[in-house]
Amino acid sequence: MIISEMTAQESRMHLTASRVGRLCVSDGMPYVVPISFVYENGHIYSFSLVGQKVLAMRGNPQVCVEVDEIRNPRNWWSVVAFGRYEELSEGPRQNERDHAWSLLQKARPNWWEPGSETPQSEDKVASPPHLFFRINIERITGRRALA
Repeated sequence: MIISEMTAQESRMHLTASRVGRLCVSDGMPYVVPISFVYENGHIYSFSLVGQKVLAMRGNPQVCVEVDEIRNPRNWWSVVAFGRYEELSEGPRQNERDHAWSLLQKARPNWWEPGSETPQSEDKVASPPHLFFRINIERITGRRALA
């Protein structure tokens, strides 16, 4: 088996083709959670309810997203994109928010699931607020193994 570094262009190609990754955030304690996303022009766009991951990203906007494909133990690739979290709220960011919505809409049906879901609780009376966000990629790395 040969393990090699991928170029930034190859890593971006895999990121572009992926729709689900693992977001790693830290606000005193590391937290890894799967997210649905779309990659375009140096940005990862996603959607979430306000909860642990959003609160952590607000506290420490430096995050990373990992995507991979493992065909077998000797044939796989993995990409890690490092960047900065940015909320796309209504108002001055409305155009970027609308752009994120349209990218996610084109990417896959029901793109808002599971980001719009939360564990059910009897004492909840209103839906929690949701938001669109992007991660501005600052650095990307990738590795692959071929038998």
